[in-house]
Amino acid sequence: MDKSPHNALVYEYRGRRLTLAEIAAESGVSRRLLYDRIATKGWTVERAATRPKRKQARPGGRLALNVPRPCPAFKRHPSGRAYSRWKMHGKQHERYFGAHGTPEAATNYRKFAIDWAAGRYEPEATAAGTGGASVGALIAGWLTHCRQTYVKDGVETSEVAACEASGRALNEMYGATLAANFTPANLRALRDTLVERGLCRTTCNRYASRVVRCFAWGASHSMFAAAVHAALALVEQLAPGRTVAPDYERKKPATDAQVEATVRCLAPSDPQMRAKLAAMIAVQRLAGMRPGEVCAMRAGEVDRTGDVWRYTVGAANKNRHRGKKQVYYLGPKAVAALRPYLEGVAPADRVFAVGRMAYASAIAQAAVRAKVEPWAPHQLRHALATEVAARFRTLEHAAAAIGDSEAVAAAVYVHVDPRERAKIEVARLMG
Repeated sequence: MDKSPHNALVYEYRGRRLTLAEIAAESGVSRRLLYDRIATKGWTVERAATRPKRKQARPGGRLALNVPRPCPAFKRHPSGRAYSRWKMHGKQHERYFGAHGTPEAATNYRKFAIDWAAGRYEPEATAAGTGGASVGALIAGWLTHCRQTYVKDGVETSEVAACEASGRALNEMYGATLAANFTPANLRALRDTLVERGLCRTTCNRYASRVVRCFAWGASHSMFAAAVHAALALVEQLAPGRTVAPDYERKKPATDAQVEATVRCLAPSDPQMRAKLAAMIAVQRLAGMRPGEVCAMRAGEVDRTGDVWRYTVGAANKNRHRGKKQVYYLGPKAVAALRPYLEGVAPADRVFAVGRMAYASAIAQAAVRAKVEPWAPHQLRHALATEVAARFRTLEHAAAAIGDSEAVAAAVYVHVDPRERAKIEVARLMG
């Protein structure tokens, strides 16, 4: 049986209730593409199933071994920059030269063509005559390390894709540069380029931080002197209000009105699924869990010996690699919502048997039907932390409620000043 989360929900298609697998078999569009169109792009089921997949051109044949390759063509990118693109060792590479049509871009391309003719274009190559590795070689080794390190239960985490994006940006500008010659000025120039592309301040800082981590890995493997990484670590981060990079508004908690309206519109053609999804939302909201934790909950992980139940997160524990436990305590309301789904369930089985993507997709679709502002399951965690901070007037209680540190609770989850009520009382009495 296919246990993919793509098949967890039933959709209305041409007057019938079908799973994604059944719609895919009838329409010829793959389940993954159907799910992406419906859940991510917001297409209707009818449109997603009738729009054919766009065909992509296949690359040409390979050149014979040891035959010099012609230098990649000088092209104009849609962003207005001049660049060249080529494929090597199964990967696509790009090099940017500046604004298209400027003398600077022409000069940089000529230098690139000279390096290409001399064999210094390969990301894995050693810079000729220098005895050191190029930045491209450093990136290739570091990304291999990331794919081996950022793995949980045999599956790569989202950090791998983030590191790959940072590596691509670095390789575009400095792939052929000797890694030992990479300076803080180069890192600032890379960050300025990211700002020009319109990335927000925090994203630019994260890209820069991963580049520094890349050089830390290279220094630890004796690819260059440790002083190279030490100098890069001194580069300051972009501060709020002191850069043109925008700051996006923090994700807000899901309001009770949003949640109530959404719950009424969950899975309209499947009452059992609607009740299950409503129970998941209630348990997550009351306990402050992450979406993956409520979806991965197994019956054997819930201690039901007292009036307050104890859920110790197993495989879904985000901080398991740090040796930290994640425990949530379930009060009377959460127990009442959870109890019916624990009856007759084996200890090793999942309580709700709904995938994280299917859970988020069901909420997104229901919010559209309810005509409320779209929200994601993770915003329920924000809602509990904010409510606890306001009620108990301390970050300590908010952090304890969601099982996180006070620093993370303050920076991410709490959207009120815990001492606001005290401040109001002081103003009322003294002002």
